[in-house]
Amino acid sequence: MAMVCPRCNGCFEQRWTCPACNVRLSFQAARSRGGAARAADSAGPWQQTPWGRIFFGVVLAQGLYYGLRQLCTAGLLAGGDDPSAGVWSTLLGLLLLQGIQALGLLVAGVFSGAGQRQGIVFGAVVGVWNGVLSVAVQSAVANHTAVTLLGQPILHTAFGAFGGFLGSCIWRPLPLIALPGTAKPSSPLTPVATKPRTSLFSGSIAWGRVLAGAALAVGGTLWANVILELVLDASDGKLTVDNHLQARLVTWEVTAVATLAGAAVAGACTFNSIKQGLCVGVTAAAVLLGLRLGAPGLALHDVVLTGATALCLGVAGAWFGGSLFPPLAPKPKGKKIAEAA
Repeated sequence: MAMVCPRCNGCFEQRWTCPACNVRLSFQAARSRGGAARAADSAGPWQQTPWGRIFFGVVLAQGLYYGLRQLCTAGLLAGGDDPSAGVWSTLLGLLLLQGIQALGLLVAGVFSGAGQRQGIVFGAVVGVWNGVLSVAVQSAVANHTAVTLLGQPILHTAFGAFGGFLGSCIWRPLPLIALPGTAKPSSPLTPVATKPRTSLFSGSIAWGRVLAGAALAVGGTLWANVILELVLDASDGKLTVDNHLQARLVTWEVTAVATLAGAAVAGACTFNSIKQGLCVGVTAAAVLLGLRLGAPGLALHDVVLTGATALCLGVAGAWFGGSLFPPLAPKPKGKKIAEAA
């Protein structure tokens, strides 16, 4: 491993100190060496770049899906069934296809998020692009419904994000280290002092973000049917809703997306994103339940489902927003300093 002298910029192999300057060598070859060596270092494998990981994740997800689908088709042919007779359009066939897509996305998300600190983000991006490609391919083959258009990217994003989270947990990223000569380390590789763990519910509440997120969640819930009608009108007949169950499913998806987006807005760039999302969920649930209490025939399971869904989606969306957009500035310590004084 090449080490570089911080004074004379000399490059040495298998040494800890510079023989000419008698100072500790540093592993900063990309900064200290010449243009040829720097160009060689920058020409690393592009597969390890973020977009390279996302590209190969999408290719892996698509390849696994079509490969497993062909394997299932071969099994049906061996069993005497004809796949062209509409086997894939039945409920069991649709569930099998969704399971194959979920499995491929989990594997692709695991490999995309392996060794990355933001593995869940890598997996989520892979899921988004895989969902978009799936919808594009299905629209070219046959007419797709609004459930397919809105539901597949959401489900693919969720499975991809879960796969990226598993990948970052199985193959953890390398710990941060302090290079020699930066802060008087006692050894050539001194770990950086880890931050003390703080409670997820500590810190103040950003009421402006919470109110904005709750307004987005409540507005998306109340205007879900209007949004569905606007999408159907803008599609010029390409998108259709066949029955009442599909219409309700699409409105539920719009509500879930609005709640997740509102919680993500509240939790982005904050140190306590879980707390912000919980406040968004409580506020949205209180407003929605207050509006529905006046409706006749309100059942208990509707009340429980509304409150639980708002709380769960609020926490999940805020956590995702805080992971996708972490705070830029360090956590303020003004209160601690005042208390110590």
